[in-house]
Amino acid sequence: MRYRRRTDKQTGTSYKFSDLFTDKVQHIRDNISAALQQSTDRLFATGPHTGPQLSAFQQVAVGEVRKLLTSMPCKTSPLDVLSCSLLKDCADAFAPAIARLANLSLQPGTFPAWFKSAQVLPLLKKAVSKVLERLVQARLRPHLTNSTIFSQFQPAY
Repeated sequence: MRYRRRTDKQTGTSYKFSDLFTDKVQHIRDNISAALQQSTDRLFATGPHTGPQLSAFQQVAVGEVRKLLTSMPCKTSPLDVLSCSLLKDCADAFAPAIARLANLSLQPGTFPAWFKSAQVLPLLKKAVSKVLERLVQARLRPHLTNSTIFSQFQPAY
């Protein structure tokens, strides 16, 4: 691969064209770092807390859980033991048990580790769609790569 050398018009300094991009990324990183250092002082003030002290969580009520269950959107994960629609339809039956579990967790201030797991699954297109896309790509690619409108140095597409 050949690297082209450029000259900075203001300083007359010669540099590799690729350095333009690495310098740009470094400049962005430096600006973000400086902004974070300045904003941290304002966001996390070290002054004394003047409000009431939080020493314990308020108990969870069954009605609060029932209202939350019936109003939540139906999104289900394969890791969920119960589907969202079942929880919503049987909110009256599940609310007391969930309130009890929540209170058992809030009282000592712990959160069960198995509640922190998640499963991310990519949603693939239908197989026929994938096959058709690849067939079209096989026909378009030679036409586009042989075209004179694309530079051999084009970084993408």
